[in-house]
Amino acid sequence: MNVIAQIAEEFPIGRLKAVTEIKSGLMHSTYLVDSDEGQFTLQRLHKKLATHEIIGDFEAVTGFLYDHKLIAPRLIRTTTDQPVFVDKDLRWWRMASWVPGYTKTKVQSAVEAEQGARALGRFHKVVAHLDHHFASQHPLHDTRAHLAGLKDAIQTTGYASALELIKPEIDQILDQLPSLILPDSLPQRVVHGDPKISNILFDGDVAIGLIDLDTCNRHTVLVDIGDAVRSWCRDGSEDEQQHFRIDRFESILAGYAADGLELTEHELDYLPQAARTITMELACRFARDVMVDDYFAFDTQRYPSRRAHNIARTRAMLFLANDMRQQAEQINSLISHYFR
Repeated sequence: MNVIAQIAEEFPIGRLKAVTEIKSGLMHSTYLVDSDEGQFTLQRLHKKLATHEIIGDFEAVTGFLYDHKLIAPRLIRTTTDQPVFVDKDLRWWRMASWVPGYTKTKVQSAVEAEQGARALGRFHKVVAHLDHHFASQHPLHDTRAHLAGLKDAIQTTGYASALELIKPEIDQILDQLPSLILPDSLPQRVVHGDPKISNILFDGDVAIGLIDLDTCNRHTVLVDIGDAVRSWCRDGSEDEQQHFRIDRFESILAGYAADGLELTEHELDYLPQAARTITMELACRFARDVMVDDYFAFDTQRYPSRRAHNIARTRAMLFLANDMRQQAEQINSLISHYFR
């Protein structure tokens, strides 16, 4: 029996039938587990997301969604009633129920963008009633912290040679990102934290729910909407320089306006910049990892190193952010049409 199968048997799922690797995502290693009692997702958690606080928040959110009949995975505890199994190498493994449906690797139409926005909006509406104190403080969409991390890396002598590889891009980030930081005065609601299209579950042509819920926390919902716009309103992979798709942006607005939260005037004031904020923030994170070289996974078939892949990712995000800025007038007009 292989190691993954042995780990799967640490959970109360009956007789094991098969384990299949799911090749998706930049962070966790994920496997589909078939057993007598059904199908489950087994994940080896990325070391930076393997904390008791994140696991506790994940269990609270997934349990709440299950109780409110919103389609989502639910945590499965180990045979010893622990939220994760820790192997001999101190790696954390988490199991959750498998949710029927399928995910997409990219958005290919305005209809898909609208459906994704409807699912995200329904999620926001339900979790708005979640009474839970989030213990985890992982800095997902903490723009100030990411900017500070980039500045620290710039000042680190050991990263000087890597800095030269990405310096023009870093100069752009330092010039633009500080003025794009979303204010703390925005309503703090429960957010998903990573609403890329591969985290939206579909049944046929209809988006039915969200998965990958270990990034949930309290923040402005504009980070979710902005991240959805960033990732859905472009073609190609994350390391390709692609233009901003205004048609998909309009579909996202239409879908969220139909099924999502009623945004406040203060939120609407900052909605036009939200996608650009998140895009520049991601460029900041990729640029930092060019120097630190320890976080994002990379495509070994297409790039000789993580550093090379992150350089391409940084440039692609800056290209997208600049294209958004050039289409700002149309972005503002569409937001006024759907929300004001």
